[in-house]
Amino acid sequence: MSEFMGLIHGSYEAKEEGFRAGGASLHSMMTAHGPDNDCFIKATNDKLQPTRVADGTMAFMFESSLQLCLTDWSLNDRLLDEDYYKCWSGLQKHFDGQK
Repeated sequence: MSEFMGLIHGSYEAKEEGFRAGGASLHSMMTAHGPDNDCFIKATNDKLQPTRVADGTMAFMFESSLQLCLTDWSLNDRLLDEDYYKCWSGLQKHFDGQK
C-alpha cells in the first residue's frame, strides 16, 4: 500500500514537531511508517474511548495499491526531511514472536 498524506491546517498528532500545515508525506509500498515514539506512548496509555481529531485540523490521505513516486523536483530541491527516520529511534520492541 502506498500512502500520500497532506496537512492543510492544524497539527498532526503523530508527528507534531515536524509535520506542519502545507507539508505532505509519501510512503511507498514496503516502506515502514507510522506514528512517532511520543504518539505511540501517548496512545498506548490513553483511556480507550472515542476521541475527536483536534479542532481546526484539516488533512487528507490517499492510499493506493499502486506505487507512487517522487518527482526529481521534490527529491533535489531540499524538500526532503533527511532525519525523518529518527522519529522512530525511541521505539522499543514489544513483541517476542513467541505468543
